[in-house]
Amino acid sequence: MNNLNEKIGITSSIIIIAGCLLKAFHLQGAAVVLTSGFLIFSLIFMPSIIFSQLKEKKIIHSIAGFFLSTLIIGVLFKIMHWPFANFLISWSVTISLFGITPIYIISNYYTKINENFSKEDRMKNILIGVFILAILSLKYAMMDLSKIPSPYSIP
Repeated sequence: MNNLNEKIGITSSIIIIAGCLLKAFHLQGAAVVLTSGFLIFSLIFMPSIIFSQLKEKKIIHSIAGFFLSTLIIGVLFKIMHWPFANFLISWSVTISLFGITPIYIISNYYTKINENFSKEDRMKNILIGVFILAILSLKYAMMDLSKIPSPYSIP
């Protein structure tokens, strides 16, 4: 990740935090600030991270980044009361929980130990995967799947 990506990520995070504060206090401009922060993060910062992961041949990381970006856009839709928010959130959480995270944990478990990847690196990555799995499981448990529209019912 280069210096420009770091600046874009930090800037968009600060904009999102400012938008959240404005939204919490029902102040003017909250919608514009929140929307711009989420869109900068999801449509500029995350694609640059995804492409850098693809250059390093980390396919699982890039797919996870795509679904994280989809989840962030779904959260924006939910906050702004826009349509298809539940669809975006539920599908990104479901695919991440049952597909990407187990593959990430298993691939780290079976990665060979060498000078570039130590046993401590393996345990750290597995622990991170387990934490992500726990957080996604909590989010999945809170979703009401009966209210999620089917992708085939989109008009």
